Amino acid sequence: MTCNECINLIKSDLRRITVCNFSNIIKNLITSYSFIITFWFRIGTYLSNKKNILYKLILFFVKIIYKHNQYKTGIQLPLGTKVAKGLNFAHFSCIVINHASIIGENCTIFQGVTIGSKRGRNGGAAKIGNNVVIASGAKIIGNVLIGNNVMIGANSVVVKDIPDNAVVAGNPAQIINYNGKYHTELYIKINE
Repeated sequence: MTCNECINLIKSDLRRITVCNFSNIIKNLITSYSFIITFWFRIGTYLSNKKNILYKLILFFVKIIYKHNQYKTGIQLPLGTKVAKGLNFAHFSCIVINHASIIGENCTIFQGVTIGSKRGRNGGAAKIGNNVVIASGAKIIGNVLIGNNVMIGANSVVVKDIPDNAVVAGNPAQIINYNGKYHTELYIKINE
């Protein structure tokens, strides 16, 4: 990841909350836990791939700040996890994301969400598409593929692939309808 790519990812995360400008960056680094976590996640992920000793020293301090904010918010998102632009934590606390997961653009994650892995022959972690909303308490377990514009209902347990534009709920999650694009658009707010 280049420095410009890192900056663009940070800006895209901020645009999910407010208009992107310098004063809003500073304000949200103090007041928005979603942006605080995503900001330090992006910086830490960028620095973790650098070999220069100065970058490693800066990474040490970034990891301390990031770990403090992980404990404070209850969001476990390991550095280096593949997360596309526009990540937003609508509420925080008790969020666990496996490091092998892949998360697409403009994903909205609510409190109590687990994106976990499964071991064994069919093991692995989830691949989540673009414009996905994962509601409170939902669990996505194993090597599943979540399509684009998917709405995962509260307390759902997803253990099978979900096609594009689906709305799912239940344990195990069942497709309720294919109005996912309509539902996810309500959450995907991007401020230019």
